[in-house]
Amino acid sequence: MTARRATLWTRLTGVLTLAAVYAALLAGIVPLAIPHPVTRPLRLALAGCVVVCVLLWTLASVKAPPVPPVPPVPLDKGRRDARRYVLPRTGRFLRALLVLTVPLASGAALIQGVGPDGADGRWQTEVYAAGGGIQALPIDRLLGDPVPTGVNINDVDQYATDVQITVPFTDGPRSVTVHRAKTRGEPAEGDTVDMLYAPDRPALGARFNDSGYMSRGFALLWILVLTFCACLFTVATFSAVAPESLNCRRFRPRLHGVWALLAVLSIGLLLPGLFFLVSSGVGWLLALTAAALPWLALTWTLKQE
Repeated sequence: MTARRATLWTRLTGVLTLAAVYAALLAGIVPLAIPHPVTRPLRLALAGCVVVCVLLWTLASVKAPPVPPVPPVPLDKGRRDARRYVLPRTGRFLRALLVLTVPLASGAALIQGVGPDGADGRWQTEVYAAGGGIQALPIDRLLGDPVPTGVNINDVDQYATDVQITVPFTDGPRSVTVHRAKTRGEPAEGDTVDMLYAPDRPALGARFNDSGYMSRGFALLWILVLTFCACLFTVATFSAVAPESLNCRRFRPRLHGVWALLAVLSIGLLLPGLFFLVSSGVGWLLALTAAALPWLALTWTLKQE
């Protein structure tokens, strides 16, 4: 395909596309405590915005005037010019933004694999869909002796105790027995515990909000740390790549067509976890596969140079 000039419209749609991509990635990589059904409209809207911006950039690129042919340059002179060429500061910044989308997309895909599943996940989904949330409620009565869980948080032992709590549902308060409610330190009447419930749906009940600090929170923390390290590694590695590499600002069907295919495949792998409650093993398998595809797109880009 004939190379096209960079015009005002290609630059404008390119900036909009990059901004939409980063907005979608940040919405996916920020570890939200709210289940997918609540955040689903936002993420789908951002994904749709990315698709529209990409189509506008592609149309603007195809409609742009062609680049005039460059006269042949003697081999020795071309080599001297190549040695003297330095990528402008704006170009280096743009290239850093482009390559950063790879580790960020991988991190966002991995985070989609973290979350409640099974019967408990289905119940949490119904509670949040009904407008429920987490609220600290006081303990009315201890129903047993506190039992140490063996977990120590900031030099304070954690205890599990059966307690009685009054939950303020919309149609009136109800007394609920909570088994193995966890507290930092030995609990006493009047201490609060985090309860998850929907005020307008008392039929769903109320449960102690066991946030899974040692499992879900630990996984989120490690994914964020790995994503940050991958960002540093990617920027440091490609800052030393030749300036003519990663020349992906101008539309090329062979390059950007593969990008689009891999992006659609990656999003498609994450849709089951977004709309349905899949098992933990299946969710992680889909997330890991989706996380690998951005690196495959980057590899394909380097092969084209």
